[in-house]
Amino acid sequence: MTSLPQFARFYMVCRKPSGPMSKTEPRQRYSHLSDAREAAHTLAAQNDAPFLILESIEIIRPGDATEGRLL
Repeated sequence: MTSLPQFARFYMVCRKPSGPMSKTEPRQRYSHLSDAREAAHTLAAQNDAPFLILESIEIIRPGDATEGRLL
């Protein structure tokens, strides 16, 4: 799988799921990994819970049949 170009990447922060029915609910996009990391550290400290950083890796559009298709 080919990664997205840098300009198309974004990151989101969410609480680490604690089970199969957990809701992670990421709500904000970050353009830079450092910003997402800072937000995750802040949220983890405020909530005394682990948080994850999610990264976009691929765009899938309706009708796309091939794997690894970008932009």
